Amino acid sequence: METEKPENLSDRIATYLTEKIVRLDLPPGEWVREQAIAGEFGVSRSPIREAIRILEKRGLVEIVPRCGARVTRVTEAVIEGHADVLQVLYGLVVRR
Repeated sequence: METEKPENLSDRIATYLTEKIVRLDLPPGEWVREQAIAGEFGVSRSPIREAIRILEKRGLVEIVPRCGARVTRVTEAVIEGHADVLQVLYGLVVRR
């Protein structure tokens, strides 16, 4: 029997922030406020920073040195790039 690895705090915060970005509660270009998020979770800023690094790897935020992180702006080129991937995935789903 395989057990699932429980998410750590940074992963849970990254999931929370991802949902906020997808719902546009954190719109493109908006700064991610570490202190406010730390207050929401009642934690230090360290797990928030780790969550932001996770989001940066996913392309959801960009880290600006000595300024913080902001939600990535989606360009037409990015949308077109993802459209190709979505078409392939859609084709696979339809075949099932």
